[in-house]
Amino acid sequence: MSPPLPPSLRGPGCPPAAVLEALSAGESAPQATLSHVEGCPSCGGQLAALTKNRDAFLRARPTERFLSQLDRHAATRPAPVFWRRLFPVLAVCVPVLALVVLAPRLLPQQTGVHFKGNEFKVVAARGKGTPELLGPDSQVRTGDALRFAYEAPEAGHLLVLELDGRGVANVFHPFGGKASVPLPALQRDFLPGSVVLDDAPGPEWLFAVFSPRPLDAEPLLVQLRAQAGRAQPTLSCPDCRVSVLRLQKPK
Repeated sequence: MSPPLPPSLRGPGCPPAAVLEALSAGESAPQATLSHVEGCPSCGGQLAALTKNRDAFLRARPTERFLSQLDRHAATRPAPVFWRRLFPVLAVCVPVLALVVLAPRLLPQQTGVHFKGNEFKVVAARGKGTPELLGPDSQVRTGDALRFAYEAPEAGHLLVLELDGRGVANVFHPFGGKASVPLPALQRDFLPGSVVLDDAPGPEWLFAVFSPRPLDAEPLLVQLRAQAGRAQPTLSCPDCRVSVLRLQKPK
């Protein structure tokens, strides 16, 4: 989750901190909430600070740089030994078109996060280092900034949920939101904003839930909370496509 907001005087009419986080990431809010934030020095100051930090993060790590670094990383990563041995054989006895059919089967080995033809990518940024594309059981730590990308062949709606080692479930995209957000077809850019991990113990489970229709987050969060501590938590969602990524946190 994002770092806590600085202490401030907050009145009974002030929105939750998660709402200010969502506004700083470009999410929408009811007009009454927007009017309150504009007229409240406390909320307005916190929103300005969050927006400034977000803009600084994106300037240091723009989407184009993330994508180019990931492309270079994927281009230089050696293929698994089995496939290195198989490629020369394919080149001789199988038409090139067959490689197009086989290629999607390689991608789960590279990212570990494909499900039913859709792609969920998670990248961790640590300080000024090169962003790292995370795979199954990658190690993360407190303070890591995560960014997400999701590419689907058709337009729909997306939620990214988290279940941490304490059994706490949260909405990571849209951050603190109550419902899914529209996702255009074949979007390759990173989703807006980033999430900074807190000191909750691992493992960290991430669930990308894609649906042709809008989704309410709470029923899915209830499912996850009920499975706290399970070796393999799952989500049941009619007509949804769910991508799951488990991350480890060293103690």
